[in-house]
Amino acid sequence: MKKLFKITTLIFSLILVLSVSCNNKGTKQEKSVNTATSSFVEVKVTGMTCAGCENTVQTSVAKIEGVKSVKASATAGTALVEYTSGVADTAMIRKAIVASGYGVNGFNQPAPADPATK
Repeated sequence: MKKLFKITTLIFSLILVLSVSCNNKGTKQEKSVNTATSSFVEVKVTGMTCAGCENTVQTSVAKIEGVKSVKASATAGTALVEYTSGVADTAMIRKAIVASGYGVNGFNQPAPADPATK
């Protein structure tokens, strides 16, 4: 009887292991697909005069969800912003810059979703 119990347990264990491993074979696993695209915009920023101003603008804009990178230049009076379309937009960028104490004198490559640039 003990031998039959051991054999039954062994067979049951094998069936369980095989059924679990078979469930993972042949099935496609879903992968998350990032459909969002990067957009770039050059913002004409007024009032920046030094590296501290650049840092203030960069820090303020970088806090926006969807902003991937920001590089401000006081010399050029611009900030180049890379952001995820559909998550961030130029209206949000404008608002962040103005809130940090600087002006926005337009966008060289405006996003079509920004009503402020129309």
